[in-house]
Amino acid sequence: MKKNESGLSLVELLAVLVLISLVTGIIWTSMSVSMRHNVVETTKLQLQQEANTVITKIQQEHRKRICYQIIINKNSIELIDCVTKSKYLEIESEKLLYGPDMNEVIEPKQEDLNLEGFYVKTVDNKMIVEIPTIITRFKSER
Repeated sequence: MKKNESGLSLVELLAVLVLISLVTGIIWTSMSVSMRHNVVETTKLQLQQEANTVITKIQQEHRKRICYQIIINKNSIELIDCVTKSKYLEIESEKLLYGPDMNEVIEPKQEDLNLEGFYVKTVDNKMIVEIPTIITRFKSER
């Protein structure tokens, strides 16, 4: 009597299914962790880019204005001309918060703009980027 031994037994089939399940689980877990990490790093990069953009815009105005008022609130940053009282820079965001709160009149030829505690953070306060900055300009004698 000959036995037909071609094909897979039930035990072999179950072993293959268990191995495939383990490999799939490991791959799924590593992909999930990497996607979460990617979201965090992307958010952090966006905050850094926003902070750098804001500092650059303020620095440009600081270097060309005679006198201005800087107002930093939670969701906005405004620069207002001391003489005409008109806004010439306004940055607003619904997704980001700026700080610390500030309302100062700056004369760039006489003083530096000290933004040592400047930060940008997400509305849910999960991420924050601090960019301590002092913006300077050549100072003329009075």
